[in-house]
Amino acid sequence: MTSWRLMTEEIIDLLERLKFSEEESTQVISKNDVHSVRSFESWAVGKIMATEAPNREAMYRVFKSLWYTKEEVDFVVLKEGVVIDKFGYQEDYSRILNLTPWLFDRCLFSMLPFEEGKDIDSYEFWWLPFWLRIYNIPLELLDRQTALDVGDALGELVVIDWKDHNGGEGTEETGVIKYERLPDFYYDCGLIGHSSKTCKYNKGSTLNESNLQYGSWMRASLVNPTQDRGMRRNGVELVKPKAQMNADKEESQTNSRGESGQLG
Repeated sequence: MTSWRLMTEEIIDLLERLKFSEEESTQVISKNDVHSVRSFESWAVGKIMATEAPNREAMYRVFKSLWYTKEEVDFVVLKEGVVIDKFGYQEDYSRILNLTPWLFDRCLFSMLPFEEGKDIDSYEFWWLPFWLRIYNIPLELLDRQTALDVGDALGELVVIDWKDHNGGEGTEETGVIKYERLPDFYYDCGLIGHSSKTCKYNKGSTLNESNLQYGSWMRASLVNPTQDRGMRRNGVELVKPKAQMNADKEESQTNSRGESGQLG
């Protein structure tokens, strides 16, 4: 049973104990048009994935300056750092979600579509796709099938961006994989959103960063560090339908929730 249902039952129980006069028995009816552009269909749910709380007002100002929305965006703070992002224009909402991930102060701001009736605790902020770049692949091997094969080997493949050079067969090559817009994470355990001081696996030990399995080499350099989303791509192709993505998320929820944000 969700916490929302528990709260509703508690309110009903309290109301049964109260006795209202005729004047006090006033029913409030919302006059909002559920079909308007500012309805929940243009809402997103976000959460900063960091152990330390950010400066929210500064974060809102930064996102508003980066998003260039046609209408104002309202931010409503909920419990445990969750924020409702209310977009006033449906196309702004779709564009901003499609351009994730978004970062603030090198921390990941996970954004998901708002779902009517869904409890806040049920949103899976730990599941978010990233664009990866593969370096050191010979031109003759740069084809669609290579993109599919490498993507499937890395994890849940959603979208590919490829340029066909007719490919090749029978060649073994070693490539380097880098992440676009990778947020801060601890290079020892690989968990996003915290450092060596707050890592429960490190326990205050001194580490030599040159020997760690992760490092800054995993970050793909960007032409414009201000998160300009005008970067040209060769040809983006959706590999996995949204329905299949949601099914995979539900299947992996039990096994993955305890390892939120881990790279690998």
